Amino acid sequence: MARSEQAKRLGTVKTPVAIYIVHHPECKEAEELSATLYDWFRLGYLSGDSSGAGLPVYFRRQICDGRTPEERGAGATPQWAEFPTIQADKAELTVIIVLVDHRMVVDPTWRAAIVALSQRVAAGQLRHDDRTASVELLPAALHDSFYRTGPLYGCFNPVRLMGLSKPAQVATLRRAATEMTARLLRNSSGNSFRPLDVFLSHAKKDGTAIAEFLRDGIRRFGQLQAWYDTNDLPFGKAWEKRMRASATEVTASMVSVVTDAYPTRPWCRQETRLARTPRRLKAPKNTRVWRLQPMVAVHHPQLSWVRAIPMLEGVPRIGWDPYNPIDHTELVVDRLVLEMMLSYVHQRVAKDLDRRDGRDEETCFITWVPDSWTLAKLRHLLEEEGDARKVKTIVYPGYGLTPAEIDDLEPAIKGFTPETELKSFEDYL
Repeated sequence: MARSEQAKRLGTVKTPVAIYIVHHPECKEAEELSATLYDWFRLGYLSGDSSGAGLPVYFRRQICDGRTPEERGAGATPQWAEFPTIQADKAELTVIIVLVDHRMVVDPTWRAAIVALSQRVAAGQLRHDDRTASVELLPAALHDSFYRTGPLYGCFNPVRLMGLSKPAQVATLRRAATEMTARLLRNSSGNSFRPLDVFLSHAKKDGTAIAEFLRDGIRRFGQLQAWYDTNDLPFGKAWEKRMRASATEVTASMVSVVTDAYPTRPWCRQETRLARTPRRLKAPKNTRVWRLQPMVAVHHPQLSWVRAIPMLEGVPRIGWDPYNPIDHTELVVDRLVLEMMLSYVHQRVAKDLDRRDGRDEETCFITWVPDSWTLAKLRHLLEEEGDARKVKTIVYPGYGLTPAEIDDLEPAIKGFTPETELKSFEDYL
């Protein structure tokens, strides 16, 4: 297919969610916080990724009179707005995070701009003619002067960051922004985005204490419900049946507690294998879109010699901090919720691409950043269906892997056909 023909057929794919961060350009505190949020939602290097498969994030650090000279007229009062304008009609859900410090409040032009922004959001004016778009605003108060912002303070409950240490500010803002975005995504999709059923995979020999901390933290998060066999399931076949059933559920997710005993336990390996096995979406019929369960791993190595589990190759992982388990549990839960959102968003985009692109059997859409194990498993599943040799293009989220990463995946890619290639969502568009 010619590139121009494909572009014409695909058209403009609307992103399910976009995040805007607004702050005063001279506030270093807000600049640092906005950078951490960008890295968090975009899956930057500090988040353990480099593919750009995160959520779209934009900055607004300038303001201007949003009218033309003809619209203003001689002597008219300026109408200050963010610059460039927030394009809320380009996404199904737009979340605007405003970091309010004293500079933003004492500067009359900036104060007028953020007050006008809050009023436009409250009135639904940012959606233009797209009544299906949703726009929400989350103010973060960095200074007590926030309470002088009038309509912004009166209409929107802020995240209060004043008086907190820098690490506490980062954690509080990250959690509030993640929880709000996940809740809005869930509400916008009706019953298809139910609370996640989180399975805590762990070895009883040395992982139970960590799993219990994680279970308690997950249960404090309203969109998640945790279970694992010791407390939640009877022994025997009922446990195996529940585990296998959860692997096929769209709302299921998993946390692997990777201790020294974990790789030696057949059940732990089986749980990981099931979670990392690609599943074809059930709808629409004849879809070419495949998904994985949202999953993160917590590592707590000690002094035993162990081998790595290949199924965990592409899973986001972090070491366990036994000296600060409560805060660390919140970080793990936040990342799991982020993985849940990314899985949902990538599925929406992939289904849209599949629908627009027709029924070309040479193209396969996956909703995760590829790794060797999942590609090999996908090839095996397609071979069972007799379709593996037909796949010439595998399309994955983000704007692209590095050349070194693609070289590492070369054996798994060429396992389909010698002509098979990887393309990111951005390259495909």
